[in-house]
Amino acid sequence: MLSLIVTLYTFFSLYINQKISKVTILFLLVFLILDFAKTEYLKSRFFVLTISFVQFILITISIKLFGWEFSFFIPCSMSIFWDYKNKLASLLIAFLLLIFMFFVPANFAKDYFLICIFVLYSKSAFQMLQESKQKYIQNIDNLRLLNLQLSKLKTELLQSQQIIQKLSEQNQQMKLASSLHDTVGHSLAAINIQLNALKTLLEKKDLLGDEQINHILSSCLNQTQVSYKSLRNFVYSLKNSFESKTRYLEKVIEEFNFCKLNLNCSGDIENIPSYIFENLMAILKEALVNVSKHSDATFVDVSLQANPMYVRLYIHDNGTKKGEIKEGIGLMSIKLRSKAMNATINIDNSSGFSIVVFVPLKSEGD
Repeated sequence: MLSLIVTLYTFFSLYINQKISKVTILFLLVFLILDFAKTEYLKSRFFVLTISFVQFILITISIKLFGWEFSFFIPCSMSIFWDYKNKLASLLIAFLLLIFMFFVPANFAKDYFLICIFVLYSKSAFQMLQESKQKYIQNIDNLRLLNLQLSKLKTELLQSQQIIQKLSEQNQQMKLASSLHDTVGHSLAAINIQLNALKTLLEKKDLLGDEQINHILSSCLNQTQVSYKSLRNFVYSLKNSFESKTRYLEKVIEEFNFCKLNLNCSGDIENIPSYIFENLMAILKEALVNVSKHSDATFVDVSLQANPMYVRLYIHDNGTKKGEIKEGIGLMSIKLRSKAMNATINIDNSSGFSIVVFVPLKSEGD
């Protein structure tokens, strides 16, 4: 743009002095093309210096051929090296332009000086504008980044509020579960003990011969046992809902200190139905209690395999005690729980002691 303005001014000056010809127009066009290529396309400093040197030669030839009006192009050719921030470069450019001024005839000196001031001021203003534009773009980018960070913090805050609300609800439910267990549960247990004591007393006094008394007492005992069991299962499921199944299984394993134990899980443990998982954990606990009470094992291997079709629990210890498997309360409880899940159970003591519980989740027709 600067070169175009100076070219027009030079053209006007040549026209007034009647120096316009096809050759002068050609020289003006060549200078414009070189300057445009230098400022818009060439990025290498070597090529910029080369083009500037060619322009200087072109200006020198034009001055000799057509007059000092072509000296106006000298500041245009040198303005590309002007940098208002670099004081040394600025002083050097100003010094060189001042030296050229001594060679310019007096009648062109004033115009040459004004054009130098115009070119250098315009170049400085353009550089300042570019810097302002870059700072503006950078500020916009910073604002966008801050906006993204603010949006992220807002999302995290909402998530934190939801977590706090959920934890508060869970805390209230846990308090309710503990309160039920400590009040209603203990009361039911006490009533059950008292009813059993009453039954024993009536048996000693031979008063249970009455069928109606026996029926009522047995019914009360059964109802208190069923109520206590339902309450216990409710409290257990409520507490267990706040803890992942994997973590609960790990806690069961951590509580076993009798001997070394290896746990191997496969599949998605969290997708095991809750009632099946509760029964399997009860079976695992009972099996580990039996190991600590009746076995001389030094190692226990536990494997829990879960997939959409079935769940398989495998417990094996390396105990050396042999003999017939006696079905005590523990094994009976394991079998009853397996039956409640429609599971198959296999117990073997030919090499150590092992229990395999296989729980089908879907039939082949499903």
